[in-house]
Amino acid sequence: MTNPQPRACMTIDDFEVGLSFTKPYTITEEMVIKFSEVCDDWNPLHHDAAYARTTVFRRPIAHGMLSVSQFSGIFGMDMPGLGAIWLHQGANFLAPVYIGEPHTAVATVSHIDAETNTVTFTTECFDIDGKKVMTGEGKLKPVPAKVKARMERKKA
Repeated sequence: MTNPQPRACMTIDDFEVGLSFTKPYTITEEMVIKFSEVCDDWNPLHHDAAYARTTVFRRPIAHGMLSVSQFSGIFGMDMPGLGAIWLHQGANFLAPVYIGEPHTAVATVSHIDAETNTVTFTTECFDIDGKKVMTGEGKLKPVPAKVKARMERKKA
């Protein structure tokens, strides 16, 4: 299998405050199981409907980090894409993400520091009704312009 290639390769000059990227996503039961296999978090709140009914959530919920992971896809593939280095991510979980329900991840540029070649993003996830379920802040280094130019010369 050939891995998909990033769809973008943005440098610091391609950003402006307010620029955003939106990604729809739905966390499936299979994704929850795979995540549990990777991190060894088998909390019954994520896997056991009978247990979940006894909690405030009333049904299984996804691991919060599965929503945060949507930003890895945004940052690595679309904004900035190729060559991006993710330096920091904070996250506050505000509401449950129910398995099988559609959600949206939105990354919005909040600060640009050309001197350090870093871009700060507000990172938010919303449920189908527009309720915010997660908020945070991410910081990235996009590919330096001289590196992008060198990559483009090699392609030509």
